[in-house]
Amino acid sequence: MKTITLLRHADTISREEYRLTNKKDKSDLFRPLSKLGKIQSKHIAKFALEHLSFDLVVCSPAKRTLQTLKPLKKFLPKNCIMISEYIAPDCGLEGYMKLTQNKAFMEAQNVLIIGHQPDLKSFATYIAPPFNALVPKGVLIRLVLEQGAKSLAKDFEGSGVIDFVIPPFVLEDFKTK
Repeated sequence: MKTITLLRHADTISREEYRLTNKKDKSDLFRPLSKLGKIQSKHIAKFALEHLSFDLVVCSPAKRTLQTLKPLKKFLPKNCIMISEYIAPDCGLEGYMKLTQNKAFMEAQNVLIIGHQPDLKSFATYIAPPFNALVPKGVLIRLVLEQGAKSLAKDFEGSGVIDFVIPPFVLEDFKTK
């Protein structure tokens, strides 16, 4: 059985605020988390450490996803973390399909993907067609793939079920002490 946990990056400053306050690089790739987002990322890490396990963590190269990963990263082996251009912002479902062809992804049984909207929802819906929930910043979505699903993108289509969807406000109960 393979599990894929999707995590939308934590709360960020708005695009408009970033463009107005950043004089150097206005690329959305460098937009950071907000203060709330940094707190959310700690809650996410605490929950994940207490209740989940991953043998592969795949993260978009965007600053906000890397910042979301940061509190969890110090507890993970370096060799299980992969930064992937495939799931950069606006990669579409195609980027996630490319990711599923990666050897490390194919071999892993418990994968965490830290990415962006609307691509995360597209991927979740591809795997579990009934999925039609909102995907707010900081949400965790866990999908369980059926035993017969191989590690090929075409085999993932419709092969999963939704295990849980946890919005960020629920994770506040898992504050770092």
